[in-house]
Amino acid sequence: MQLSTAISDLVLAVSATWAGLRALSSAKGSLPKRGGAWGLFAVAAGAYLGVIFFLGGDWITGIYRLVVQFAGTVGIPWIGIAFFYLGFGKIPPRNWYVLSAGLLVLFILDSLYALGPYSTAIGAISFVTVIIVCIQKYKGSHKTAALYGIAGALLFILAGLVIGTVGHISGIPRVDVFHYVLAVAVYCLGYSQRKLG
Repeated sequence: MQLSTAISDLVLAVSATWAGLRALSSAKGSLPKRGGAWGLFAVAAGAYLGVIFFLGGDWITGIYRLVVQFAGTVGIPWIGIAFFYLGFGKIPPRNWYVLSAGLLVLFILDSLYALGPYSTAIGAISFVTVIIVCIQKYKGSHKTAALYGIAGALLFILAGLVIGTVGHISGIPRVDVFHYVLAVAVYCLGYSQRKLG
């Protein structure tokens, strides 16, 4: 049992749920924007399962790892697609479904055959998209929302590439710091998506 990690995962789960609900409330029938909210909910689902796992629920290890992988390889790209839609215009429902089907196929292949750096690459593409859109939207009444989006993307990148989940930082498990940084990141992304839309 890792109580501190279960608590940090719970903070992430609540933050991602709140951000997803707020983003969903602003979707108003837009499939790409709803997909962005579902991406946040996917992060929340992985974190809720993480709470159980880190409280000693080893029996959920398989499903926990799978949901976390789904959040990273499908949920995060859904967020990127939502921001692409906010910055560059319409994405017809058919195109969104085709993109999502492609992401699901790649998720399955990655689960079965471990596609190496695929999850890192797809996350990078998603967050670069968020940053580009937010830089483009950084004007007028959208300045604050754009800054939140940039901050959320940069915090995700920081968590994944710099903080990581193995070892300790000043006596605190890195995985706990990782979860707290992601909690702030998902809040920022949800806020940005809602306000830019």
